[in-house]
Amino acid sequence: MLKRLIRCLAALAMACVLTACAAYPPEVVDHAFGFDTRHDDQDADVLDYRYGDSRLPVRAPEAAVRAGKTFAFNSVQGPLRRGDFLYVKWRNLETGRVYEDTVDLRERMPANIADHKIYFMVKGPQLYVYLIALKERRPSAMPRTGPVLYDHLKTIRIFPDQPKL
Repeated sequence: MLKRLIRCLAALAMACVLTACAAYPPEVVDHAFGFDTRHDDQDADVLDYRYGDSRLPVRAPEAAVRAGKTFAFNSVQGPLRRGDFLYVKWRNLETGRVYEDTVDLRERMPANIADHKIYFMVKGPQLYVYLIALKERRPSAMPRTGPVLYDHLKTIRIFPDQPKL
C-alpha cells in the first residue's frame, strides 16, 4: 500500500514537472541582438538600450550611460535570455531632440526565436525593430526591408506594426 502511494505520488510529481516544462519554455535561447547606427541612413546617437528585463539582460553599460557616452553599435550572439521588451533612448543628430521608446516583444515574436536576431534602427523620432532569420535566405518575392547588411536574409519588421492590408 505504501509503495503504491509512493509510486502514485512520484508519477504525479513527474507529470507536474513535464507540464511545467511544456508550459514554460526555457528562457535561454541561442539567438542574437544588435544595432548599428553607422549604416542605413540613421541619424541618431543611442544614449541607452536594454533588451530584456532579467538580471542578465543585454544592455548599455550603466557607468557609460551615467557618463553620457553614446553607442553606435552592438552585436551579441549566443545563448541569451529571451527578452520580453526592448528599450531604446536616442538623440536625433539633426534636431538634438531626445526620444525613447519601449517595445513589448512578447506578442511580436514567434515562440521559437533560435537562430534569429532582434535588430533595431532609428530614423528621426521613430524606432524600428526587425526580426532577422539568420539561417534563412530572403525569398526573391519578399520585399527588402530593414538593415542593408541583412538584405539577403528573411527579415520582418515587428515594430511599428505593419499596416493591415
